[in-house]
Amino acid sequence: MIKKPSNFIQSIFVNLVPAAVLTWSLAVLTSSYFGMAKSVDSAFISSLVTTVLASYGITKVQKQDEKKEGDL
Repeated sequence: MIKKPSNFIQSIFVNLVPAAVLTWSLAVLTSSYFGMAKSVDSAFISSLVTTVLASYGITKVQKQDEKKEGDL
């Protein structure tokens, strides 16, 4: 019979995996910008950073321009 992991172990796993992916992807992206990593797909690494940050609820919000009177 397979036992379910405890909530403590599950919460650590759920929090550490995205943090590890974020740390790794930021390190690879930084090293590619400094020229230490030559053949890195920056678009893929950037999408990983964006995805992990979105999973934490961090997103980019664009400020909307105020509408002038008479504009639709």
